[in-house]
Amino acid sequence: MYVKIDKESFEVIILTVSLKIVGIVHTLPQERLTDFMAEATSDYLPVTDAAIYHLADDKLIAKTKFMSLSRKDVTLIFPTSEMTK
Repeated sequence: MYVKIDKESFEVIILTVSLKIVGIVHTLPQERLTDFMAEATSDYLPVTDAAIYHLADDKLIAKTKFMSLSRKDVTLIFPTSEMTK
């Protein structure tokens, strides 16, 4: 048996040295994205509904329902809701 924990979902853009990843991360309710990244107990960041692009030319490499990204490879992460035109 497992305990279901309610989570909040954020669409994010994640940059690594060579990739741009657009996907969903799930945090605890009221948890800020910065706290989620800083206080993680895992070395990997789970991302759902991810689209992975080559950073140099923005070419789509793959889409996946789930991926696990090494936190040490993340150079930038932000919620798309914070974007302005």
